[in-house]
Parts: sequence; C-alpha cells; structure tokens
Amino acid sequence: MPRKAFVADLQEATKAFERINVSRLKAGEEDGMINFHYHISDGDATEITVMVPDLGEYPESHMYMIYTHSETVPPPIHSALDDMNNCLGMRVSDMMAKVVKSLDKATAGSRHNPVDIDNGDPMQIDSDLEPEESDEPDDYDSDAGAWSPRSPKHQSSNSAPQVRLGDRTDILASNARIRKDLRFAKEAGFRVCYLGNLLNNGQDGFVTVSCRVAKLGISDEALQAWHLEPNQYFILLIRYTAGYKDLDRIIGQGMSHGSIGMQMRVGLSSRYKVAIDEAIAAFTVLEDKSKSRKLMTTQDASTSKKGGLGRLFIGKPLDDLLNDRLIPLLRYRNAMGFDWSGAEDFFNDHQGRNLDGETAIDQKYWAEDPSNHLETLPKLVSQDHMVGNPKERSFPLTAMQFALRHLVRCTEFCLVCNCKVEADFEALKPYVCSKPLCLYQYMSLGFGPSIEHELITQPHVVDLLISFCYTSASYRKLRSLPTGMALVVPAPTLMTERQNPNLVYGMRYAPHPIADSPHQASQKPKIVQEKTTHKAKFDRQKMELLFHPGVAQVVYTGNWVSFVLPSLPEERYHCRVTEVLHPTVRLAAPVVRAAKKTGKADQPTAVGISQRHLSGTNTANIPTTLTPATTPPPSIVAGNSMNQLPEVQFIVYDQNFDDLDDHEKQHSICMLLETLPSVQQMGDYLRSKGGQDTSLRQWAERISPAALGVLRWIIASNRSCIIQVDSLEESNRTSEERVSGMSGWMQFRFAQGAPDKEQRFVTSIRDTTPNAKHPTIFAWHGSPLHNWHGIVREGLHFEKADHGRAFGDGVYHSLQAHTSVGYSNMGYSRGYSGGEDTFSIPGEWPHSQLKISQAIALNEIVNAPSQFVSKSPHLVVAQLDWIQSRYLFVRCNIQGMQLQDSPPTQVYEQDPLYTPVGEKNSQIIIPVTAVSKSRRPVSQIVTIKSGNKKVKVGNAQELEEIVMISDDTDYEDLEILFSDTEEKPEPLPSQSNKGKGKALPKLPSSAKPDASKTDFVPGSLDHKSLPLLEPPSYATTMATKTLQRELTATLKVQDTHPAYELGWYIDRELINNVYQWIVELHSFESHLPLAEDMKSKGIKSVVMEIRFGKNYPMSPPFVRVIRPRFLSFTAGGGGHVTAGGALCMELLTNSGWSAVSNVESVLLQVRLAMSSTDPKPARLEPGNVRDYQVGEAVEAFVRACHTHGWEVPEDFKSSHGGIMGGMPSFRLR
Repeated sequence: MPRKAFVADLQEATKAFERINVSRLKAGEEDGMINFHYHISDGDATEITVMVPDLGEYPESHMYMIYTHSETVPPPIHSALDDMNNCLGMRVSDMMAKVVKSLDKATAGSRHNPVDIDNGDPMQIDSDLEPEESDEPDDYDSDAGAWSPRSPKHQSSNSAPQVRLGDRTDILASNARIRKDLRFAKEAGFRVCYLGNLLNNGQDGFVTVSCRVAKLGISDEALQAWHLEPNQYFILLIRYTAGYKDLDRIIGQGMSHGSIGMQMRVGLSSRYKVAIDEAIAAFTVLEDKSKSRKLMTTQDASTSKKGGLGRLFIGKPLDDLLNDRLIPLLRYRNAMGFDWSGAEDFFNDHQGRNLDGETAIDQKYWAEDPSNHLETLPKLVSQDHMVGNPKERSFPLTAMQFALRHLVRCTEFCLVCNCKVEADFEALKPYVCSKPLCLYQYMSLGFGPSIEHELITQPHVVDLLISFCYTSASYRKLRSLPTGMALVVPAPTLMTERQNPNLVYGMRYAPHPIADSPHQASQKPKIVQEKTTHKAKFDRQKMELLFHPGVAQVVYTGNWVSFVLPSLPEERYHCRVTEVLHPTVRLAAPVVRAAKKTGKADQPTAVGISQRHLSGTNTANIPTTLTPATTPPPSIVAGNSMNQLPEVQFIVYDQNFDDLDDHEKQHSICMLLETLPSVQQMGDYLRSKGGQDTSLRQWAERISPAALGVLRWIIASNRSCIIQVDSLEESNRTSEERVSGMSGWMQFRFAQGAPDKEQRFVTSIRDTTPNAKHPTIFAWHGSPLHNWHGIVREGLHFEKADHGRAFGDGVYHSLQAHTSVGYSNMGYSRGYSGGEDTFSIPGEWPHSQLKISQAIALNEIVNAPSQFVSKSPHLVVAQLDWIQSRYLFVRCNIQGMQLQDSPPTQVYEQDPLYTPVGEKNSQIIIPVTAVSKSRRPVSQIVTIKSGNKKVKVGNAQELEEIVMISDDTDYEDLEILFSDTEEKPEPLPSQSNKGKGKALPKLPSSAKPDASKTDFVPGSLDHKSLPLLEPPSYATTMATKTLQRELTATLKVQDTHPAYELGWYIDRELINNVYQWIVELHSFESHLPLAEDMKSKGIKSVVMEIRFGKNYPMSPPFVRVIRPRFLSFTAGGGGHVTAGGALCMELLTNSGWSAVSNVESVLLQVRLAMSSTDPKPARLEPGNVRDYQVGEAVEAFVRACHTHGWEVPEDFKSSHGGIMGGMPSFRLR
C-alpha cells in the first residue's frame, strides 16, 4: 500500500542516509511528513520539512512540498528551497539525495537562480534548470511519466546543458500570464496571494483569492444561520500540481479532471491568506473519512483566531462542485455562450451523454438567470468575468466568482446534486431537493448540520423543533416526511393489537384536523409485505428473550424489538439486541413508553427504566433513564425456570418506513419521538463523552437508528434561523435581545426567508415610506401549534386558509397579543397520545422540558396601512416582502417558571398609532437590536478618522464596518503583481542587528498641518524628560521583521495624510529601536471633555509608549499613557485608562488579541476608547500636569487583567521582568 511503501522507504533512508551535514532525519508529526536538520560549514542548523500531500499517489505520481520554519535561514538555503521543484515521483532516498545535493551546491556559493524575475538576465540560465544524470537513480525513467510535459527535459551526461530561445520565451510568457490573471482578480476587488513554485515554469504551488465576508451582502440573519462572522475572509485556495495553467489551457484539455493537475478548496480565515504548511494541510487526505463527510459544521473558533483554512458550513459541497463541475461548465459557456444558470441546467440535463449527436439545443439554456435575487447582490458577487474579452479571462477570478455564486445563493441549490431547488417558498438555510437519493445522502450518510452541536449550544431550540414536529404529526399535519432515509420501524398495525375496537394505528379516534391533512385520501396505503409478531419467554433479571427449541432465528445483533409485558399492559418496551446465542437473545436496558396517571388527561411518559418496572414497587411513577451499561435490578419473578417466565409477543423493527402510508408514517414519527431521551439527557450524555465531537450514534443501546434519523431530519430540515433568547437554567439573566411586556412567554429570535430577504425588506421600506419617522410597525401573528412545524420550514404565506379569510387574502396580524393567542388555540382536539389507554392534550412532546402549548410570532411590517388588504380589525398584508419575522414567543406549561422581564436599555421607537400590546394589555418595549444593523441608529452621530477620510457614522453597521480594519497585503503578494519591467513596490527594510531597526527612509510628506483644524505641532515633543521603559534586550527574527514592515507602513500612512485627519503622530527621530515607539494622540473632537481639559491646560497631545514583546505579532503590544495623567475611574473618569496609565482593553491582552491586527488599527481603537463617553468620558487629573511612572503602569495592567479575567500575554513577564519582580502579589495567569 502507498502508506506502507512510504514508511518503509523513510525507514530505509533513515538508516542508510548518513551525511556529515545532515542529522535528525525522521518522520514528522503528520502522515507524509519528513523532518531533518541541514548544517552548513559553521555548524548552524536549519530544520527542513518535506511533505507528501497525498500519500495515495506514492511512489509513482506523488509530489513533495519542501519548506522550513527556522527563524534564521541563510539566503542560499532559502533560495535553494524556493527553486526545488524537480522531485516529482521520486522515492524518499532519491529525493533526499537530490535535496541535499542542491543545498550543498547552494551553500558552496554556486548561482542557483535559473531565471530571476526581478533583475536577472533571462538569457542566462544555469544548468540547474536541467536535472543532472547523476541525480537520477538507475531505475528512474524520466520518460515514464514522472515529469510533467512542461518540465525541463534531461540532457545527456556528456553534453553541455542548453536552453532553446523558445523555452526562455515560454518561461517569461508563463510568468506574465500568472501576473495578469492575479491582477484581474485584484482589480475585481479581491485579495490575492501566491505560494510555492509556479513562476519560472515551476510545477507545484498555490494561488489564493479571498474577500471579507462583510462585502458579500449577506444579511445578519443569514450570517447567524450560516455561522459566519463579518470580519472573516472567504478564501478560495487553488493547488497546481503540474504547473500553472490559464483558463484557455484548462478549457482545451480533455474532460478527465485528474489530468488537469489542479485542485480547489474553500474555507474561512482571519487573514486574507494562509501559510504554505496550512495550504498543504488543506489538501492532505484525511484517514478518518467520517470527519471529511461533515458538510455543515460550525466554525472552529480556535482555527479562526490562529489562522489557517477554517471549515465552512457548506465547505464539502462547494469543494466537490468546484472540482467536479466547474471545468465542464466553463467548456459549455465557452463553446455555447451560456451564462452560469444555462450552463448548469445544460449540464444537469445532458451529463453522461455524447453531445456530438445533438441536432438542436433548447433555447431555454440561453434565457436570462430567472433568479429574482440578483439585483440585491453586490457587484463583487454578481459580476461575471466570463462575459468579457475571451483573451483577457482569468481562471482564479472566474473560479472565485463561481464559488461566491454558490455560497451567497446556497439556498437556491441542492447541497447534494447542485440542481436548482424547485420550491414555492424561500429558505434561510440550504437543504436538498426532493429527490429521495439526495435526502438519503444528506441525512443517512452523515451529511447535514451537527445535531450534537445544536443539542449542546441551543437545547431549547431543539426542544422547540421536536415539539412542533410531534404536534404536527399527531394531527397528521406534516406536509413533508423523511422518506428516502432507509428508516426501519416497527409495523404500526402490530403496535395496536388490543381489544379496543377504536384503535386505529395508535389512535382511538380520528382527530378532527385529519380532514384537513395534506396527505389525506389522495394517497392510499401501499401494499406491503405482511408483518407478524413473534413469541418468546422474557427473563427480566437477565434481560433475555428465550425461544422454544426448534424456533427459527428471527432477530440479530443490532436489531430493535418492541413488546408489552402481560403484567404491565399499559407500558411498551423497546430494546436493542446486544447479543444472539440462539435460542437466547440478550437485550439492552429497555426504553419504555408508558402512561403516566395524573388525574387529568393522561400523558405518555417515561423513556428509560423505572425502578417500578424491574423491582416490583409501584411508588415510582417517574421513570429514570439509565445508560446502556446499567444492570437491571432483580426480577420480581421467583426462580429462573423457563416455564415460570412470562411469555411476550414482540415486534421487530423491520418495516421499511417508505412503504407505509402517510398516516402510518406520522404515527411512527410520534412513536419514535417518544422513545427519544429528553434534550437535556442527550446534552448530558454528549458532555460526559467529550462534547459535540461525540456522535449520538455511540449511544446505540439508548437511541434507535430510526429515532436518531427522525431527530436529524427535524433539525436539518429547519429552514429558519431560531436563536434562543431566554434560558430556563439562567432565568434571572437579563438580555438586550429580549422584548419586554410578555411575562410568562419564552422568547426566541426568529428569521425566515431567503438570504436577501432582509435587503428586499429594507428596499420596500425605502420605496414605500422613504421619509417616515416610523417606517415600520410591529404586530402579532398567531397560529395553532400543529402549524408551526410547517411555518418554520416554509415561512409565512397565505396559500391555504385554515380559519377563513373574512378580510381578504394575506397574512393576518393583530396589534393585540390576546387576539393572536386566541388563533393559536384554534383547531385543538384530542390527538394521538402514544399510550394505549390514555388521552392527552396534543402539542406537548412527552419529554419536552419546555412543555409548549402555544406559539405566536412578532413580525416587523412596512408601515403603510393604507396599502394593506385590511387594517381593521386585523392587519392583513398581501406583500410578503413587507413582512419580516423577528421574534417567536412560546407559552411553556412549567409550574413556577419565572423569566426576567427587564426593559432593554436601547429601545426601538414605535409608531404611537400602531403600537402592539401584550397579552394583558401590557406595554410592549422592543429593543433596537430587533431591527437590522443598517437601520439601528447610534446614540449620536460619531465622527471617525479613517485613512484619508473623515467619516460620519449614522448607524451601527457603518460603525462596525469602519472599525473592521483590513490587514496589510504582504510585500511578496504585491511583488507578484509587477512584471520585470514595471516599478515594484518599495521593499521592506532588510533585517539588520537584532532589535535594531535600520534608518527608515523618509517618504514624501503631505501638506503641512493646517493650524485652523488642529493646534498640534509635529516634532515639538520634549522627549528627554519622558519616563520610559528600559530598552529591550530581546529580539526575534519574526518580531523584528514584522515591526520593520509595520513601522514603514505606519509612517507611510502618516506622511501621506494630514495630521488632523489621522489624530496620531510618530516622530521617526525618537525611534531608536523597533520594539519601542513613542506615539502622540491629538486633535480630539472639540466637544469631548478630554479635549476641553487639554485645551485648558495647554496640552497639545496625549503621549503614549508602545512596547512590543518578542512574540509579536502573536502577542499584543503593551500600550500605556506617559503624560498627562487621567482622572481615575473610581474618581469619575473614563477613557479606558487605568489608574497607572496602562490601557484597559481586552484587545491588548491574549484574550482579545488577533495576530492580524496592525498598529494603525490599534491606534484607531485606542483613540476610539479614549473618545468614548460610555460609561463615563475621559477627563484629565486636576492640578499640575504629571507623568505616569513605569512601575505603576505595569502593575495596573496586570491588575486589570486579573479583575476582568483576561489572559496576560506570555511574553509580558520577559519584557518587563525587572518591574514584575517587585510585584509578588501579581502573578501571570
């Protein structure tokens, strides 16, 4: 096998490969990884890593990625590693010999740069471009396909290496094409990055194209539902394994995807790019295939913070779509002129057919994209690079546009077959089409969302969804059913073999609402194979079924069986078969469906083993759920003779769910949901086993596969975004999301519709009530509980009238909560209870912690009553784009439940003529967070200086977007965009002595400070009297290089923008060490108390010291004020300045720091913090101007971290060890 061959070759190389300058050759931490140390003459060692991304290709067509993480790498070694791309298909020993020889040659002083794209002569090509004959093992045949067609050819050993002019021309043309394609992507608004060896006809490398999630026009509701953050980057990573290919070459190659030598991945990152090892890891084949099958998973927060390519909620479908379909679609578009929609439809209709025989193509494929959401999408998403000049087309740009099309519009496409979803409703979450095979792959094969994550993070939402489904199924109101999932259930006809003539499939009557069932007489029961019961003796002490001699085996390990004990006829056991030693069958602990006698309408209860069941006592009515490992208590039956054991009739779970008629299917759903544990019990089990990484499939003896399949279907088929606001576990907590005035009702944030539904709602407001003081109103919508399973999947519509339409067609609303509550009670009658001799009030799943009995929604509506169908006595709205769901309220029948009903601090101002009231005519106070960020006003107009503009911010979304500073583009990613003859970006200062920065070049200065706009005078600070930290004695290559780049970039911004616009100033003459900066903040807004205090004292600036640690940028800088002293918080001051002068901001601790932050963004946020008036404005200390001392700043910073529970940076003690030594009471956490 490939992996065994690789391991064997590595072991052989480890033993046989002995060189004086090579040591520690061994396997790395991951499969396919090799580490070794290379020593140059003076003894310094460079650690080098070699990785085979896909071991499945070893030892024939695999590739090697060679790189180093060492901080100090000699330039010859660095250059040699960059140029090393001719090891394709080599064995480990041969590869090592070639690598070491190349390193020896480089460190001996030979020129190892075949084509220098920056300043070299393309006519001078070194012989290293051609592999020497001695580099090849005797049995290595270069003509056997190990080399790419574009790899340099071998030369004979007795001839001098020669390069034809055409080869040199091809190299330069290839380099120019790569630059051109990346420039197209850059000009279209994307960030680009180049990794590896693609220039100079290199064979392996990566290209990334990325953009901020915030720029994709995705609504806040969709971001929540899709687990995305606005400040994340969506990244397309393209891997080339046989050289770079432009779009024309890709289209011109054969239809075999494997021959193209290219793969693609998508993901999320905190930066616009990933490192080379992270790019390699993204394409590494996972041995655990089950993990790679998770399509819709939540974003790993740690991955996002640390960088790397994080998981996307539909990452796997997008990866498959890009790798399997993009190239055929491009060929169709190129040959026939289709747009994306036409090409996709043509592919779906004709895949697998020979198109040469087609005589005519339907005109429908040339029709415009029928989607009605295109006009709401930003240009970055909707633009189509393929419609431009055929000679100016970039594959990376085209692939990114295609990926964004299926990300932003993911709800329009099936996640399995990628066909358009034909549905008459809009959804906020993606799903599958109506094909049974797609549903089977999505659910049964582990695709779909993580139910374990939902159970742990949002247990009340899961409880809500199960309760809605249970009620709807009990009323036979389910409009879609989990068919195609290969569910195996007990035959419903055998579950009701009682003497009661009214029992029909578990129902002793036909409930009234069945007459309105969507699956009524139009679907007759299918003819299925007759199922029978089986008889056996049951030993409750040993949990065994004992068959009579000669009876054929009917059950097998893993089957589930169901039976009723003769002594307890009101209870039904469901058990998993754990072992079969025929005629003995051992069972797991039983799951019990029982009737709980309450004196009222009896409820089905009990999932688990009650002590009464097995101990003979009747004192315990409430069952106790036990784990599969629990041993049942002793039996009440004396003796163990088989004749003394009771005989039971049991049913095997062997009925195909799909063969049942719709009434039987819904009966089975109710039964399966009753066998589930409670949501709290499932959450407790997952937490005890390690959290959401554990699968409920492991609880095999407690949850049947059919019950787990129904649970997965309920959660995955939910197309709305529901976020719990209240919590029963934290009933006293307050929330700014909560609506005040509805005590006794649990609240959930509720959003529906397509991802662009919010934008269409905002557009409707703008078009209908452009200048209104109250552009929207809020009103209630009520519906019976059995309708809500359909509502959360299909949205609000008026296609079907359950309660008549006396006031016209439309969605009915009321300003009076009690009116909508009355509609939520309509249609109630007794439904399926699950127990054979019980009655129940439907709508309450027996194991629900919430015990939901009613549900109503609070919707936001465009405030145009004159255009409603009716405005009295109800508000009837026919325009669905005018309605946006905001909250879902449910009444919980929990005795003593009390939820905090405090009003929010920021309130949305309502129209006094159309103000909703609570159930008891109480005032409804709606938080401002109920509306989208683009419509939330800030407390006052805020002016922020960003770049060369002064921006006035009028809403929360604008403020959030401005504070979101983009990370700088790395120099090498800018350099790749320039050709040999074009002016390149100014290189960063080269590294000199550790800890010392080179003299920084002065860039052209902008206009002198405008005295009318600021009184600050740059360069006037007397720095000799400043109490500064001791100069740092530490330095690292990473931090020094980063700080040199940061300082150059920051000074460039300063020199090209007016001082009054920036609000900060760095005197380059005062920077003698890149680890220690002096910064002045000035030109504060004149209305701020801080600015008034500074003016009264004649102070022109706030002087700060910024100290960078040795781990920067992985650790935050230490920022403190030197002068003047601020009024402390305890004395009534603010501005986030501690009593010792250090900044009290989580951003500047390990808990809040991000390695992608730059100094400019830090200065902006520090300035915003000082300008903040919440909770108190910053003020200066009264009296004479004084300085903060170093020791008190360090002490105050550590104290603030401990007070707030923030993590002190790891390098803080080493940076300030002398000061920290005198602080025994402050220890780093």
